[in-house]
Amino acid sequence: MNRILVITQKESDLSDLILAHCPGSAICDPFGEVPVEDFDALCFLSGNEDRPLILPAALRLRVEAAREAGKPVFTEFVASIGSTYLGIDIPATMTHHRMVYSQGGLDCAGLESGDVLDGHYNSCCQYAFIPKTAKLILSYHPYICAHDHIEMSDEALRNGIWALYRDGNTLVCALRLCNFRRARLSPVGQWESIVTEVLRHLAGEKIDVTFQAPVCNFAKGSQVTGYEDVKDTVARGLAWFENADMILVGGANGIKEGLSHHILAQNGKQLRAELVRNDCTGESAGAFMMDAILTGSEKSKAIYEAATGYCFDNLQVKEGPHKGMMRWSEMAWGTCYQDDVARVLLPTLLKANYAGATAHYDDMMDALWYLVKTTGANGLRKSRTDIPDMNEEMWEKLASGKWAPTAHHNSYYAAALLLAYRAGGPARFLEVGEKCLSSIMEVYPWTVRETSETEENCRLILPLAVLYQVTGKEEHKAWLYRVTEELQKVHHESGAYREWDTDYRANCSRRENGECALLAENGDPVADLLYSVNWLPLGFAYAYLATGDEMFRKLWLDVAGFMVSCQIHSEDPTLDGAWARAFDLKRWEINGVPHDIGWAPCCVESGWTVGEILIGLQFMKLVEDLMRKPA
Repeated sequence: MNRILVITQKESDLSDLILAHCPGSAICDPFGEVPVEDFDALCFLSGNEDRPLILPAALRLRVEAAREAGKPVFTEFVASIGSTYLGIDIPATMTHHRMVYSQGGLDCAGLESGDVLDGHYNSCCQYAFIPKTAKLILSYHPYICAHDHIEMSDEALRNGIWALYRDGNTLVCALRLCNFRRARLSPVGQWESIVTEVLRHLAGEKIDVTFQAPVCNFAKGSQVTGYEDVKDTVARGLAWFENADMILVGGANGIKEGLSHHILAQNGKQLRAELVRNDCTGESAGAFMMDAILTGSEKSKAIYEAATGYCFDNLQVKEGPHKGMMRWSEMAWGTCYQDDVARVLLPTLLKANYAGATAHYDDMMDALWYLVKTTGANGLRKSRTDIPDMNEEMWEKLASGKWAPTAHHNSYYAAALLLAYRAGGPARFLEVGEKCLSSIMEVYPWTVRETSETEENCRLILPLAVLYQVTGKEEHKAWLYRVTEELQKVHHESGAYREWDTDYRANCSRRENGECALLAENGDPVADLLYSVNWLPLGFAYAYLATGDEMFRKLWLDVAGFMVSCQIHSEDPTLDGAWARAFDLKRWEINGVPHDIGWAPCCVESGWTVGEILIGLQFMKLVEDLMRKPA
């Protein structure tokens, strides 16, 4: 076996693997003594540095001589080797580019030409003068609309940005690969196959490589038979908020949006989404509210009260024509999204209905009255309103218009109206809530979709359950069962629900340069925990409460099992206990189309995802306690 000299300024995942698997290998600094001649193979790693490595001229001469002599060489994120060099001084950040594998340069087990791999937020050296004899292994291409494989001609593959190629006895890697594990490159198994072949290239023989467990691990196949089976999942989810530094001043300054999709490939750090929003704060607070109700935790109660108070005291307009309006965020100060406001109110409305008196009752009513005043004649509301647009003509247009029948923007708004009515609110709330859902169901299933058909169905379960509970009408019960039945068509054996969009009608379907669905083709094995499956634990639990039908309890057990199975287990406390947006149901890892401008596969939304899942998991315990009470 070759003795490998690893030339790098910092240790990394790749240097650790080489030293562990190749006896006689060593590591040295490129700007110190570099005993090129004493080793059989050379490995240059600089992907964990700020900039690509430029070899000192004296060292470069010796390296080129070693290459000429036939020594195996691997360069990673190096500015120049052989005839190639970094044509643009600053490597490009490949946010919406993905890599496609070409088998000609490296035969990797488990990969075939056309397989798609992701680097998340990697950097790529765009090399000039790549030798014509070079054999392509990986090339970058923008906006590949495929889950994990695409058919591309050899010419099309070669026309991409070359990310990894073989030049005789030298492998040239243009991206940051050395911390592949920490950077969570996906799919994990395919990247491990590539790294294995890199080590075999350097070692000069077919060695077996043992990898550490990935940064994110999952308890696949977890079964849930009751609330006891989700208690640990709930506890870990609640702990994530503090471990990831999401809660500001105990909730008094709100709760951060979550974790961005952007993972720095040099060290694996996932950037935070620092914005404080009404929905993320309110939904996250709801998870702590449920914990306080179920366990009596004073700490959780304090977080809930502080975070909810932040929304009502700091983001709600108290006087004037916009009295009651809930501002969307500390940045979008004059914007109001009705469904986001509804999800701020939802935890407190649940408390008002099922756990006794609550603070901010009048504030909730003011928030809903403002939304009702800006709701159209068909019970639906424009997707958002903005104070600068609100002249006299716009007020009239909002109230008289017939707005799009979309569950994405209106379903939880309807649920909030109905829950408020049930908690003593005016009959007008029942009227508007019923009209809202009637307008949606009149066109169902051809609603105006935002992300997918799956999303629309997932979002409708809760409001339809509340509607039936409030009205008792058989028609409304039929709507609930119809949507539930439609949803089962995309049910996955894991308890998840696959993304599906008949005719690809959703506004974000296969989109570029904006918000984008995870779905490339109907049938893709991907679940969306930001827009779809995250709503189901609460939806099914409430449907069980509203109908008493054991079917809904079984559906809750099923989706709860999936939530336990896909919760992140990690050595990184900023990840442990969370759920990411995209989950690959075939590979059982975080993986999916990364085209969304802000919420791609690895993002973690504090409210929409973690908060909503936790509320739904905990609410079933409250439901079971309520249903055991004598009438």
